[in-house]
Amino acid sequence: MPDALERYEALRASANAAYAAWRSPERPRIDVAIDQSSISNGALRTKAALERVATERNTAVDFGRVHGYGMQWVHPTVQITFPDGATVLYGPVREADAAAIVDEATGRWGAAAALRLGTITGERAGVPSIRQHPFFALEPERRLLKNLGLTDPESLDHYIARDGYRASARIFGRHLSEEIVRNTLNEAGLTGRGGANFPAGTKWGFLFGAPGEEHYLVCNADEGDPGAWVNRVVMEGDPHLLLEGMLIGAYGTKSKAGFIYLRDEYPLAIARMEAAIRDAEAAGILGDDIFGTGMEFHLRVIRGAGAYVCGDETGLLASISDERGMPRVKPPFPAARGALNKPSNVNNVETYANVPLIAAHGSDWYREMGTKAQSGTKIFSFSGDIVRTGFMEVPFGVSLAKVLEACGGIADGRKLHAIQPGGPLGSLVPASALDKLVLEPASFLPYDAMLGGGGIVFGSDRTNVLVLAEMFAQFVEEESCGRCTTCHGGNQRKTEIIRRVMDGDGRRDDEPNLMMIDRTIQFSNCAHGQLSPKSMRNVLQHFHAEYEAAMRGEDATLSLRGATRFRVAQPRDPRVEEAVAICPVAAFRGTPGARSIDDATCIHCQACTDVAPGAVVREAKPAAPRMVPIG
Repeated sequence: MPDALERYEALRASANAAYAAWRSPERPRIDVAIDQSSISNGALRTKAALERVATERNTAVDFGRVHGYGMQWVHPTVQITFPDGATVLYGPVREADAAAIVDEATGRWGAAAALRLGTITGERAGVPSIRQHPFFALEPERRLLKNLGLTDPESLDHYIARDGYRASARIFGRHLSEEIVRNTLNEAGLTGRGGANFPAGTKWGFLFGAPGEEHYLVCNADEGDPGAWVNRVVMEGDPHLLLEGMLIGAYGTKSKAGFIYLRDEYPLAIARMEAAIRDAEAAGILGDDIFGTGMEFHLRVIRGAGAYVCGDETGLLASISDERGMPRVKPPFPAARGALNKPSNVNNVETYANVPLIAAHGSDWYREMGTKAQSGTKIFSFSGDIVRTGFMEVPFGVSLAKVLEACGGIADGRKLHAIQPGGPLGSLVPASALDKLVLEPASFLPYDAMLGGGGIVFGSDRTNVLVLAEMFAQFVEEESCGRCTTCHGGNQRKTEIIRRVMDGDGRRDDEPNLMMIDRTIQFSNCAHGQLSPKSMRNVLQHFHAEYEAAMRGEDATLSLRGATRFRVAQPRDPRVEEAVAICPVAAFRGTPGARSIDDATCIHCQACTDVAPGAVVREAKPAAPRMVPIG
């Protein structure tokens, strides 16, 4: 009977043939980037237009799909792969550009020259490599992202042909001990990529030593932080990388079953993960007799219902167990009582995705990048008020100032004002910290901040920092599970105070009350409550002058309701009547040609300035002395 390695090589032989034909097609192939970001920017419409043009012209061209390369600001993107294997990336490609792309693919080289971004593989005269683009200046080597743009994410053959599942087959074929597998992770320095940074191999050891035969391996894919889509990139772009990491994890923890807890707001990721599981089972890579070894490991995708607190591992485990998704106090820890009240291990997507790379190349290779304290690379998503929004894989320790430079700096000629890492439970760091920060958790600690799971948002000076604090306060209040009065009630009071300050009705006792709420909420049962006051605490620490200005009714950004008003600057402009017609609260007064706006009625929705820019303006309220009430 063939062993695991022989079975793998048989799969590899057919996969190599399929992938070679895909990489060097008989006729040009147009691959549209199909991921959630590109779909949101019209990729499906672009794909339909391309296919329509090709059909109408009866052109000799094929179509396929890939995942986006990371350049979100130029979505939708497409790739043309020519018979010699060269692949050129184009974007943004709208429906109107379909004819030019088809022409370029079928012989009229230069028809889409204005849309070219660079070559992904091979060479074309006058077209630089995409790796020379300044956005990728900080990526010395792609490891976790090595397959993006070079594979169809829904093809098992493509993953296998690029060394996928080789590491797991070697572990099974050579009968490596579970301890060696776990120790290799610890020697590599792999820590949890969700933000906790606990050593992965040690955590696996807790589950391996747990009593009983029923162990569960769980993947936390409930990525809910605004501005973070790191886990989604892996699941949509290379789903088998996650499956292989969990397969090795099952071997290292004696687990026979596992769950991928995936938020329902990621429909494409759900579809691709479920399809990848089916394909792996059909190939004998998952299921009852993996690679003919007798090992059993079954995986199932659990669709989360949208509760942010299920990002906490105990809330997630409760949801998997068909209970209300509410975090609980630890101990007991998941290794003692987890999914279905059985011993379990929880890691996030990127943690598992690193495992096959370490198993294939070794701990020394993994430590070649990163820092002494934090080895390896990490995927980060960058968004906000920047020129180039996207994701990249960089070694730990990279300067955040260089990241902002690679992202093209702050858009519209504005200045950096605040940096927001870690989502709603994360931090607000001042622009003055930029040159001191590197992408490593310890770097953020002096600012009472945290790096988080990989999403970083840059904010410009066009928005008052209290607007961000209020948005996060409202979010954590609404997403509180309600178990702790300290969290739920405390965040309600915090949100009320922030809104009162923003409305120009701040009180001198608001600051000490916010600090008292901060201290109290930290006694909540879970991280959601304990971390929820961090963003407002950072406002008082790093942006105190801005808070004091809001207390005086001043706001240079014109983004606080209490410090601004809307005024009809050009009453005779015909667009003013359009604004009158759409005002949701009928705040306009007077007759046509002599309109004004009632401040007390206006809700600052900005609909009027959208339809009548210049005719209706937002401006600072005239300064007026006022008493600040004590209570």
